Amino acid sequence: MPRRDFVALGASALAFGGCAGAAYVVPRSAPGRLSISVGDVGADGVLMQTADMARPIYVRRLTSGELVAVLASCTHQGCQPEPASDRLICPCHGSEFSFDGAVLQGPAERALVRYAVTEESGDVVVWLQGRGAP
Repeated sequence: MPRRDFVALGASALAFGGCAGAAYVVPRSAPGRLSISVGDVGADGVLMQTADMARPIYVRRLTSGELVAVLASCTHQGCQPEPASDRLICPCHGSEFSFDGAVLQGPAERALVRYAVTEESGDVVVWLQGRGAP
């Protein structure tokens, strides 16, 4: 990724309000998929975002060991939910979501967009096909 794109991505992350505990990572991109190293998914999860994405994808390993990936865009009005202890909280109107995207508290009525995730050769792969571009 060119330096200019990386700097722009960092600036957009700050503009979107970023998640306090989750790091931003620029994923490797291939048609229909994004991938990062398994080591990039810290205890607080990780936000993966390319320069052409309006909102990042939040990836986290649940206590069950399952990896989940959700679009960090509230289904109420599109603000970016942030991780807070055991859930994602939208700073705009207070909607709350579980880490797998289910609505815990409104005003949002629909779950966050969820993506299929696999682990392959030390990488976490988020599959975008069939879900639309983030």
